[in-house]
Amino acid sequence: MACVVLTTGCVSVSPSSNKWTIESRVDIQTRLGLSYMKLGRLEPASLALGRALALAPNNSRANHAMALFQLRLSDRAAAESYFVQAVNTDNDNFSARNDFGGYLCQTGRIEEGLVQFNSALRNPYNDALYISQLGAGACYVTVLNWKEAERYFLLALVGRPTLALALYQMAKVAFSQADHLRTRAYLQRFFDSGAVSAASLLLAVRNELQLKASDLVLLHANRLRAEFPESSEASDLTRLMTNAND
Repeated sequence: MACVVLTTGCVSVSPSSNKWTIESRVDIQTRLGLSYMKLGRLEPASLALGRALALAPNNSRANHAMALFQLRLSDRAAAESYFVQAVNTDNDNFSARNDFGGYLCQTGRIEEGLVQFNSALRNPYNDALYISQLGAGACYVTVLNWKEAERYFLLALVGRPTLALALYQMAKVAFSQADHLRTRAYLQRFFDSGAVSAASLLLAVRNELQLKASDLVLLHANRLRAEFPESSEASDLTRLMTNAND
């Protein structure tokens, strides 16, 4: 009796594995491949995902996992072919559609990416609509369509009012439209949620400079220097503050 360790626990593997269904064997190999990927162990990840697809070439989840693996290797052409197979073999695989949509938008194929996100949003089995909404919003940000980006980010916040990523994205959208009071409000909600990042603190500094709130500029600047001293944003802060004082 052997034991395969997955992120969800330990799966006992009997030598008489032929008693297992193809579906269960594919599921284990796919989960194993994803687990290896998270650990940065790409060779065993490749082997596990290859075994999964050898057992079931049309398995949507295995193709989705292999697409993510190919992206990890920066092989976009291979990744796309696996994404296409993943969504074509299971129309209800909204997770694959979300990742495929993100890939398409990042490569400048906005309309194709939005098709994937909208399909995921129409899926009655999608129990994580906010991910699809965030993805669609981010897609619109890449083409500076602030109105549509805001619409999707606000939809994500309807169901999850403290969703940090949506709050930060809304702050960026507001700042891009020079709406500095709304930017402050969304950033404050972002920080109140317990989230913080170098990028959000730098955005807060830039926003408060526009509002001429010197006390808040100093507050966010000091926090950025203290919590993220080695970040590129800390270097940007130095230049920003120098220019502001000229």
